[in-house]
Amino acid sequence: MRRPTRTALSVAAVAAVTIPVAACDRYSASCDSDNSCEGEIQGTKFNEFPRPYDASEGTKADGGKDRIRLVSAEEGGEAVIQAAGEEHTCAEGESFTAIDTTITCEVVGDEKVELTSTRP
Repeated sequence: MRRPTRTALSVAAVAAVTIPVAACDRYSASCDSDNSCEGEIQGTKFNEFPRPYDASEGTKADGGKDRIRLVSAEEGGEAVIQAAGEEHTCAEGESFTAIDTTITCEVVGDEKVELTSTRP
């Protein structure tokens, strides 16, 4: 009779470890104007950037053409971000350019980053 209880506890333990890991991906982004946006990425899945990186394409995102992904980040260190098909590295306060868009890493945490972006 003890065996089913152990099995149930084992399943519960695996679920407790698995569920938080799966829930780690989070992305939010908003734009205040045609050329300025801010966002937060946690986890490593690809996300749709809220504006095209190329300023000549206007302001509306086109369903995933311009994507962004956090490859890695370490609190107090650097974030590696994939944007416009390339990997870019930045620490807090540093910026990089993806086509026409300048992206600044405002806050770098463990596997998360807060960004601002501007473009002409």
